[in-house]
Amino acid sequence: MATPVSPALFDQFARGWRGYVLIALIALTSGLLGATRVPVTDVDEARFAQATRQMIETDDYLRIRVQDAERNRKPVGIYWLQAASVNALRPHLERLNTIWPYRLPSALGLMLASLATLWAGATLFGRREGVVGAAIFAVGLLAGVEGMLANTDAVMTGFTALALAALAQLRAGTTRPRIVSLAFWIAIGCGIMIKGPITPLVALLTLATLVLWERRAAWARPLAFWPGPVLALAITLPWLIAIGVATGGRFYTDFLLHEIGPKLVSGGDHRHGGIPGYYLLWLPLLIFPASYALPAAARLAWSTIRAPRDDDANAPFRFLIAWATPTFLFFEIMPAKLIHYTLPAYPAIALMCAAGLFAMRGKRWRTAHPAGLVLFGVSGALFVAAMAVVSTFMPGYLADAGVRRAVATALIGAATVGAAIVGLILLRRPTTRAIVLVACALTLSFSLRERLLPEARTLFVSNEAAATMTRARLTPQEGQNFWIVGYEQPSIIFLTRTWVRLVEIGNVAQTPINAGDGIMIEGRVFDQAQAALSARGLEFEAADQPARGMAIGRGEYMTLNIGRVREIASGSSAASPQPDP
Repeated sequence: MATPVSPALFDQFARGWRGYVLIALIALTSGLLGATRVPVTDVDEARFAQATRQMIETDDYLRIRVQDAERNRKPVGIYWLQAASVNALRPHLERLNTIWPYRLPSALGLMLASLATLWAGATLFGRREGVVGAAIFAVGLLAGVEGMLANTDAVMTGFTALALAALAQLRAGTTRPRIVSLAFWIAIGCGIMIKGPITPLVALLTLATLVLWERRAAWARPLAFWPGPVLALAITLPWLIAIGVATGGRFYTDFLLHEIGPKLVSGGDHRHGGIPGYYLLWLPLLIFPASYALPAAARLAWSTIRAPRDDDANAPFRFLIAWATPTFLFFEIMPAKLIHYTLPAYPAIALMCAAGLFAMRGKRWRTAHPAGLVLFGVSGALFVAAMAVVSTFMPGYLADAGVRRAVATALIGAATVGAAIVGLILLRRPTTRAIVLVACALTLSFSLRERLLPEARTLFVSNEAAATMTRARLTPQEGQNFWIVGYEQPSIIFLTRTWVRLVEIGNVAQTPINAGDGIMIEGRVFDQAQAALSARGLEFEAADQPARGMAIGRGEYMTLNIGRVREIASGSSAASPQPDP
């Protein structure tokens, strides 16, 4: 006898293809919020976008460069996707330094990750849990921001989630194991092209943990179906050979010595460290709004760990624990710690949270609901506080304008979070609670990325500098030299021209700067730069008021003085008036 179809509205949306369409729309909405309005950000996004731009400008889609610096130690996949997006939209673009086309692959990567989460959840638990888990993952704070930015993490997470969803299908006993195995290997190959070893690493950690835990490996036998590994090699090997030949083998040494090695040993170029538990401490905020269900997910995880390994009822939870826990532990052990590194584990955590939402109604847990409310409230308060801080970077003429905007933003955000908490208290159905969580997250993300960040002009000093250049008619033109002294953020290259030159203050004396050249000097090195120019009979002539603001890549507030280089007047030793540092 066929199972009766539920008349509930949510089940009607979740059933069949509608569930996938719903999740795709939620994920695209989350990823595209702010994509057309938020200025390009430093450091990673600007580097990725500028390297893609140089690929398009030079018609060289093999080498990866930011200006003259080679970045061939990075996999090329994300640059190809961004270039395809920009080239497809190029007839509608006035300039190649419009950032939103470079961001579209990330939004699509978030959509892929969300759809793969739904596929895995529907296989492990059922369509309801799958839809809820995919939805709260898609609107999560970290996932949404990464889906907006033009870098690798959202796309890499998409292919990683697809590979793990294929493993979930095999573990559950699919009727088409060979096709699912091919999907797994295609995802592995694509993931390698996006971010090197991360996708196969997460898959291997999950597979090894699950096999050791359950002491069963027969279900993974379809992965040995030979066309699968061949497909993965067909995706990755041609580029690996071509880039090895093009760089004379330097790619392999650069990748191992400058990309993988430093991150494993000393923390890499970013040099960000953290205490043990760094990622666990950030988790409630970064996975918001799913933070409400984290206590319930922890209860389910603890029960699964204590249960016998042959308990089939806990098999879905064992799979998700094997997916998330080793990935978290691996990045906790690594010296390099950046908050987005653990994003590939978030689909599994979101699915555990979805299962926890449904379990809270059927189990007599006295602490999961109130603990979840507290965690949700604290995480929401931190989100709102971040929004209030961002609002202070919006321009204003009154002395207390920043304080007023911060208070107004905090009140609106607090009202949104408060309304969500009331909804979570009054509404008991897991699906309606999930709707409350998704609506709250999208509302806050809209406020932050569509309203606050685009207007927080002083938070993006490169954008202010580019606007100053336009007003002063100093926008770099082809065949004209433009020098940037003491300011190395790649966003200024992307917003201007590829041929502008970044100069360290110690190299100004040896740099061929001539009278008539455009120049930008960072305030803290202005005196040194002026002295170096004076020694050559040159001086800085300001063209407009300095651009002031925050350089996010350095986390510092700075002044950028913009003007031209001129010869010092004969018989005069006085330099031009010095702008404010």
